[in-house]
Amino acid sequence: MDQETWKLVLEYLAVKEDLPSSKAEIALLEKRLRDWVGKDGDREEQLELEEVLLLWQDTAQLPDDGLWKESFASIKEQIHPAPVRKLKKLKWWSAATAAAIIGALIFFIAKDKRPLTVNQNQVVWTTKTAAPGKIINVLLPDSSEIWLNSGSSISFPQNLKRAGIRTVKLNGEAFFKVKRDPAHPFVVKSQNIQTRVLGTSFNIRAWKNYRPEVTVLTGKVAVSRDSAGTQSAAVHLLPNQKVIYNTKLALLVREDVEDAKTSTDWRIGKMYFNKTPMEDVFQTISRKYALKVVSDSSFDNCELTAKFDNVSIREVLRTLELTFDIHYTINKQIIYIKGGKCN
Repeated sequence: MDQETWKLVLEYLAVKEDLPSSKAEIALLEKRLRDWVGKDGDREEQLELEEVLLLWQDTAQLPDDGLWKESFASIKEQIHPAPVRKLKKLKWWSAATAAAIIGALIFFIAKDKRPLTVNQNQVVWTTKTAAPGKIINVLLPDSSEIWLNSGSSISFPQNLKRAGIRTVKLNGEAFFKVKRDPAHPFVVKSQNIQTRVLGTSFNIRAWKNYRPEVTVLTGKVAVSRDSAGTQSAAVHLLPNQKVIYNTKLALLVREDVEDAKTSTDWRIGKMYFNKTPMEDVFQTISRKYALKVVSDSSFDNCELTAKFDNVSIREVLRTLELTFDIHYTINKQIIYIKGGKCN
């Protein structure tokens, strides 16, 4: 945009913010701006002055690019000494006009640059939640697929497909099939870890108050600790490998697994426990069957190793009864478990 047009834009903004200015003055400047737009169809997109004002009011944030300072100084030097003529004196440093001027600079500073995107606070996020007892499939805007386990939720920005880094947030457990896009990495933030991929399939288990873990089925992922936005060195995983985050030691521990597919058995109703603390077992049962489990403290040091192939809750309780010599009752949506001993 040439210097003369710069002056025209800034004059318009200053006069528009000067409330006593006549409608005729504003209309004259608008006509000159529209005439400038009419000479080149690509200019129309640049001339969204109302949006400039709104953007500045919403963000109050200058771009990092220092080029605007040089252009602003040049334009100010040319306009400031100009006589008043028909227009009222430009109020360069009134709050409203300064905001409008800087807002205009954000949008018009470079010849071929598109308008800068709004700050992150204005990104619209969508959240999908799987209710207790339900497993849902979510198709993201970039065509990646997610299966959410019962009681889990996933949040993602509506502009995910256009984002430089495709970032989503997970609470609970999910299986991911990420659409490959080397130019736009896919990042999952879940509890205290961050998982970064290009295109692959993997399972993340990140329940609140439990140690998170990531298991890879295909491709390669990089997992790092995420503490207050600061990432640790990444641990890289290949198929049939998983990483567990030891929350007490703040360490990521990599392990080989015999068959990574077992980590996603929950998608078809299966439950797989391998020396799993009973507290975790009860939480899994609660989510899968949409029931609340109430037990006494006799299971604090117990672990369960068992597989259940999409069976009824009574079959699960029967196994626990035989394994730990428990006594249970079911009252509406609550399972009461008493007694028992660890084998």
